[in-house]
Amino acid sequence: MNAIRVAAGLAFLIGALSIFAGGMAMRGWNPGYKVLGWLPVYNFGMGILTVLLPAILIWKNHPLAFFAAIIFFGIHLMATAVLLLGFREVVATQSLLAMTFRLVMWLIIIALLYFTSLK
Repeated sequence: MNAIRVAAGLAFLIGALSIFAGGMAMRGWNPGYKVLGWLPVYNFGMGILTVLLPAILIWKNHPLAFFAAIIFFGIHLMATAVLLLGFREVVATQSLLAMTFRLVMWLIIIALLYFTSLK
């Protein structure tokens, strides 16, 4: 399977999962742990943006796809830093694990795009 398609699929999956989880939490779903009020909104919004921007750019192998992947990784990295530095005492471990999962997936996407561009 083409590495570009795999990267686009991973980006779409990250976005779709964020839309689902953020949307459920915004509608009042209780996951069994304390959820920061703004975090579901962040997840939902970033999920929509992910599906509409980098996932499509990557699928089309657009020249800005790599840049978009770096930007979205950076946004999630900054959000994770905010959670760790500003909300460490109140953020749920599950939220930190979800952010770590996103970061790892974006690193995989970036690596796929980078190594594909070397060919």
